[in-house]
Amino acid sequence: MRYIGFDIGDGESAVAAFEQGSGIEPMILPVVGCGSVLSAVGRIGSEIVIGDRAYTDELADGLSVRFKSRFTFDTAVNNDIISFVKGILKDLQQNQLLKPDDRFVIGCPAGWSAATRSRYRDLMISAGMENPQVISESRAAFLYAKYAKTVALDVDILNESALVIDIGSSTLDFAYIVDGRETGVGTFGEIALGGGLLDAEFLRLAVEQSRDKAAIKQVFAESKSWYSYCELEARRLKEAYYTRLSKDPTACIKKQLRICYDGIQKLTLQLDTAQAEKITKKPLTPLGGRSFVQAIQDALANAAHLTADRPPRLLLLTGGASRMPFFRQACKDAFPDAVVVCCPEPEFSIAKGLAYAGWIDENLRAFRQAIDQEITEERISGVVHDAIPELMPGVVDALVDLLMDEAALPIYRDWQSGKLLTLSDMNTRMQQRMAEVLDSPMTEDALAPTIHQWLGRLTPKLQGMIDPICDRYEVPRKEMQLNLTASGSGQVSFSAKELMRFPFIGTILGLIVSVVVGLLCGGGGLALIATGPLGFLAGAVIGAILSLFGWNALSETLMKVNLPLFARRIGSEKKLSGEATRQKLREAITKELTKEDGKFLRQITSGFSASFRKYLRGIAQAAEIPIE
Repeated sequence: MRYIGFDIGDGESAVAAFEQGSGIEPMILPVVGCGSVLSAVGRIGSEIVIGDRAYTDELADGLSVRFKSRFTFDTAVNNDIISFVKGILKDLQQNQLLKPDDRFVIGCPAGWSAATRSRYRDLMISAGMENPQVISESRAAFLYAKYAKTVALDVDILNESALVIDIGSSTLDFAYIVDGRETGVGTFGEIALGGGLLDAEFLRLAVEQSRDKAAIKQVFAESKSWYSYCELEARRLKEAYYTRLSKDPTACIKKQLRICYDGIQKLTLQLDTAQAEKITKKPLTPLGGRSFVQAIQDALANAAHLTADRPPRLLLLTGGASRMPFFRQACKDAFPDAVVVCCPEPEFSIAKGLAYAGWIDENLRAFRQAIDQEITEERISGVVHDAIPELMPGVVDALVDLLMDEAALPIYRDWQSGKLLTLSDMNTRMQQRMAEVLDSPMTEDALAPTIHQWLGRLTPKLQGMIDPICDRYEVPRKEMQLNLTASGSGQVSFSAKELMRFPFIGTILGLIVSVVVGLLCGGGGLALIATGPLGFLAGAVIGAILSLFGWNALSETLMKVNLPLFARRIGSEKKLSGEATRQKLREAITKELTKEDGKFLRQITSGFSASFRKYLRGIAQAAEIPIE
């Protein structure tokens, strides 16, 4: 399978192909003999012509440039975009550079809405692409930086905090990545701020300074092709100037154009330090009266504000306009503590990144599907069921100690001191208090150490299911490393408190209350009064009542008796709090909770399985940057 990254730029376009499993970086496919083709389209007769051919062989009819930047507000450019894409596809097909099962990935500005992206995708389909995918160009730039060997960035820095800044002819895009993944800020940008504004202003100033100003303006009003031709020449001269400026601060470039429309007009294009400063610092109507430099600074200041909680350690600059020295300096000024890296081939980085993105997205879709289909609830339940015996002793110990110390004994003391009048009152209040304890943070805290250790022992068994799937789909094992005991914001975690969110409490509440009350109170409370000196009196009373009314009546009667305080204080607190009673409780609770057909065992295995699968889907989704 091949993935074709199609970067349609406002100034230049490029196409890259990535072969799945090849281990080779995406290759740039030449279009009309060029790696980076001029984004220009027109017709000569009935033939669609693109790139340089649209205006060098002879000036094409309806020559159109910078059509992408007008897509969001001018439907008249739709046909230009379709024609341009058709021209590129035709050239690639004629040179046998496309394969029948190629999958196209198209880039778009990060600031485009879902509706705008959908309309753009429809144009690609109209041009002849089958089921193209549209993703943000800033995401593509980041993926290029992450995978391309030619960039060779420090992966540790990439995985901390990075800001990709992609500036082209029409837009300024940002992608903010923390820990190797998209944050809540994600992608954002300016859809009307790019180097093309400078091209248009440069040309406008050149016309204003020309002796043939009026005639040239008339030509531009009547001929779209001649205006587009001159704007292209202005852009090329601007790019040549900034390329030379990086080596020669006194650079000056000049070119004279001949416009042959109605007569011949001459237009001189000249760019030096003074003229470049005038163009970049002059208030521009499309920017609301701000200069290009000010608009760039404002956009960077907004990016710094949005990323202030965790400022980027790395700035990755890409896009053709990133070569402008003043833009690079503005980036450094806005993020003084960041490492600034410029893509070595900014004109190709988006196309290559798009090709990577197509493969990554398709591979991860298949990977997530495999995880979902192969790591079933049945498999997880089997592992958990086998591990339950390791969990239960610690859980039971913690619950018995907690319920005795926080519920049974305090309520018993209340009965002893007369705060509760009868054994029936004590039983009722004991059940209420146990329910409160089991449903409180005290239980979560008491069980946390046991569950934490149990999850730690369970993790290698579960990890053994996942690693082979990672290997099969070339997903690094570390991306799917389980950390079931992790916690904290921004992480997909499975903690002891997560476990307590199962219907755990409801399942065992009735059981524990009945066992505890039964052991402490014996037959309806008689165990409390059947020991010590009080036992002799109790024995006589019991014998008399039993002979008259039977055991049920005796039990009911004694539960409602308001015994004197001295009688309550003779007896059994020491026995109730002793190890023997606690051991009886442990045994009784363990027996109930570990029944093979018991509700609790089913609940804990099915609950864990469902929660773990949800957790697993989460980390599988986050295995790569899910920036759209």
